[in-house]
This record gives sequence, C-alpha cells and structure tokens, in this order.
Amino acid sequence: MLAAINKNMNRKDNFKDYLVEIPNFLSIFVFAFFFMVASPMLIDIAVSTGIDTGNLSLVFTFYTIGAVVGQLTSVLYNRKFRKLYVIIASYIIAILFIVFLSFSNNLYLFYILYLLIGYLLGVIWIQANEYILESKVKNKDRITTIALSFYPVGAFAAPLVASSVIRSGFSWRLSYYVIIFIIVVTIILYLSLIGGRGGRKVIEEKEKVSFKEIFTDSRRNIMFLLITVSIVFYCASETIISAWSPTFFRSERMFDIQTAGLVISIFWISVIIGRAVVSSMAGKIRSGYVMLGLSVAAIISMIFMIFLKSRYAILIAMSFTGLGFSGMFPLLISSGSAVYKKGKGVLITILFAASNIGISIAPFITRLISRYNITFSVSLAIISMFLVMLFLIAYMVRENKIADTKIIINDE
Repeated sequence: MLAAINKNMNRKDNFKDYLVEIPNFLSIFVFAFFFMVASPMLIDIAVSTGIDTGNLSLVFTFYTIGAVVGQLTSVLYNRKFRKLYVIIASYIIAILFIVFLSFSNNLYLFYILYLLIGYLLGVIWIQANEYILESKVKNKDRITTIALSFYPVGAFAAPLVASSVIRSGFSWRLSYYVIIFIIVVTIILYLSLIGGRGGRKVIEEKEKVSFKEIFTDSRRNIMFLLITVSIVFYCASETIISAWSPTFFRSERMFDIQTAGLVISIFWISVIIGRAVVSSMAGKIRSGYVMLGLSVAAIISMIFMIFLKSRYAILIAMSFTGLGFSGMFPLLISSGSAVYKKGKGVLITILFAASNIGISIAPFITRLISRYNITFSVSLAIISMFLVMLFLIAYMVRENKIADTKIIINDE
C-alpha cells in the first residue's frame, strides 16, 4: 500500500494532461478580460452614448456583484446538470447578452447586462476551477498556479485589445465582439477536449466547523480582522488603479487611448513578474515583512505615477506600482487563512468576500469624488494602500506578541 502511494506521488505529470485544461484556463482568462476591457475606453463609450463617465464606471461594481452571486450559486446547477452543460449554456447566454451590450446606449441597460454577464462568468469560474481540480494532473498546486495566472494575463491583454481597436478607428463595440470570438473558441475547445469527461465532484465535504469553534482566541481574532480589513482596502486600491486610472490619464494627462491602455498593461505584466519573484521568496523571508515592503513600494510608486506629468516617468512609475501590488493579495490570503488551524473553508470564504467588497466599493467612491476632483479620486488608491500598511504593522505587532507568549510558555 505504501509503495503504491509513493509510486503515485513520484509519478510525473504528462504535458498532455495540462493541455487538456486549456479551455478551463481560457475561462479564467475571459473572466478577467471582460472585467478590464472597458477600462481604457470609458471616455469613448461615454462620448458615443452620452452617458456620464463616472456613472458608467459603476459597471465594474455591477459585474463584481453578479460574479460573486454566480460563484455562490454555481454549485446548485450541478445537482441536475454536468459541468460541461452548465459551462456551454452559460457561455451561449453570455454571448447573447454581450451582443445586446454592444448595441446598448442606455446606462441602466449597461448595469443590468454587466450584472447578468458577471453572474454567468462567475458560474463558469467555479465550474472551470472544479474541472481543474478533477484533472489527471497530480501536482494540483502547480496546475492551480498556472490556471490563476491566466487572470492577470487576461487583465493585461484586455486594455491592449481595447486601445488597439479604438486607435485603429473602429468603434468601442468591436472590443466586445473580440470577447465573443474568444468565447466561441473556448466552447469549441470544451467540446473537443473535455466533452467526454465526467462531471462528478471529487472534493468531499469536510467536517463542518462552527464559528464559535474557530474564533476562540481574541488575539487571533484581532489578527484575522486586521488581515480582512487590509484585503478590503488593498482590493479597493488595486481596482482604482486598474479600472479608473486610464480615465484619469486620458482626461488629466491627455494620454491617447493607446497610451492609456499601455499603462494598465504595464501594471498587469509587472504584477505577473512580481508574483513570480515573490513566490520564489516564499518561506525565506517572513511574509509580513514582504507585504510591508511591497506596500511601501506601491505607495511611493503611486505618488510619482499620479503627480508626475512626464509620460515616460508615469510608465516607469506604473511598472514599480505593479511590482508593489504583485505579491500582496496572495500573501494576504495565505496569512489570513493561516491565523487559525480550524475552518479553512470558512476563513477563505470570508477573505474572498472581503476582496469583493473592496472591488465593489471602489467605483462608487471614485465616482463620487471625481465630480469634485478627479486627481483626488485616483489618489484614494494611495490612501487605501497607506491604510493597508498601517494594518499590516498592527498585524505584525500582534503576531510577535503571540510568538513571544509561545516562547515563554515553552520555557516554563
């Protein structure tokens, strides 16, 4: 028995097993691509439709709300339908909504369609990730890392595509047809690569743990609260930079659509590079120190990026901003989930809920402040990250006290 287990652990994954998961990787790519595609062309949509830019920016909030609800209800569909059927049906309906969106000139219709599309892509998000966990690949950490890397790749590609469409003289509506094309390719890959795979769930339901059993230590409760609030402000800061700053650069720094899209693409590619660097540091340097250093780097970089007027200086500052943001979210999630030994599922749910709160509130705040001062509305990203830094300092102080207490008890 032991020999069989060792043989299974030592088994090398077949590259073909990774290739089979390409449609699931693309589903994660589409989720991010759709979220970011409107970011650099909000002004163009506003000019074409007569909608106020600040009001239009709320589509990001509606998309996020829809995605959260979709993720929470996705599992309900598996009681009657296979994952493949849920994914294909959701994509087909999403295509219809995207077509309606491309013809829309009404603000409230934008809100409704972004909400519904967000819901459908949220449903697909969970189905695709479950497929990945059911794959033949034994190294789940590796394939999960590869899969989630498609999110920043999608966020990186979307502004480039959108800005290229506008720069080439085409309507902003063409960007949504590009998404439809990617979805059609994804559907074809699902049917050809995953069509014969079963749809059963392989993750067994773990023992349920009540809140009272988890949150028993008041000191750890404070630590978890600090991490949770940090995630809210971090995600708000990231959303302001990724979704709102292109509008700031176009209206205040007179960037053309291509340059505005390039700025955000630089941000996301810096996030990808920085995440790879931070992952190599894992276990070698205390995560609290890494997060603190990254937050300081992000704050300094954002100050230069927002208040300098030279295009080249802004592009350089944005690259360092992306590096500062890169490892923050995964380290915050891992630190928060490690505060307690019990109830990992509950902890992760709370932490991801906190991230969605930050993403959702950012467009509302920027919309309100931008009516009076658009520069200050973007500067809220600096303020939010500064608060994250303060919460991290408080978290590390608490962590040190708990560690000191353990040392004293062990000595006794």
